[in-house]
Amino acid sequence: MKKNLLILTAFIFIGRLGAESLFEQGEDLLLNNQLTEAAMMFEASLEEDDSNADAYLYLGYIYEVKQDYESAIGVLSRGAEKASGKKEQIYFNLGNNYFKAEDFDTAAMIYSKAMQSRSGYAEPYLNRANCRVRTSEYSLAIRDYNLFLNMKPDDPQRPQIEKMISMLELTLVEEENRRKDEEQRRLAEEARQKALLDSVLNSLSNAGSDTTNLSAESENIEDIEIELDIED
Repeated sequence: MKKNLLILTAFIFIGRLGAESLFEQGEDLLLNNQLTEAAMMFEASLEEDDSNADAYLYLGYIYEVKQDYESAIGVLSRGAEKASGKKEQIYFNLGNNYFKAEDFDTAAMIYSKAMQSRSGYAEPYLNRANCRVRTSEYSLAIRDYNLFLNMKPDDPQRPQIEKMISMLELTLVEEENRRKDEEQRRLAEEARQKALLDSVLNSLSNAGSDTTNLSAESENIEDIEIELDIED
């Protein structure tokens, strides 16, 4: 039913706008900020040609602007599977929507696919680094930030990125110091408990020795008494 409505709406627009294709009508509507109408045109155009990468990208953009990240993810996921080109851009935008939906692990994975789709594509490294900050994977985040700066040394965000790297490095040092302190406290507590147990064991050992000596003395006394009886 939804597909039929989209196609019917598309024919209405075709009647109004002449020989323009559904996709072209969608572009015109998007340029005029008629997002809902543009989305219908792009959806209808994909019914005719589901390999048009730009239609997926435009639709994803419209849903992202509307903060409908679930719909954007659905459209861009279809595009990643069916589009005939621009896979790196589709994956990048898909990662952005996962990020905005606060699914940072999936976003990082999708940014990796964008990198694999085009060698030297710098922007996914920056955004994957941001994901790894959110998931507290600071070493990996530093690595991605540095890779991004190596690829784009003149990026205008360089000062902020370098500041972020410094803050993450300081955080890692503090975490390592905290870990060492906790380890020292753990070892000290283990040593204290061992010393306490050793002390208790020594006390028990000494008590056993006293008992043995007392028994031996008693046996000697009995022997003497027996000898006295014999002499009588």
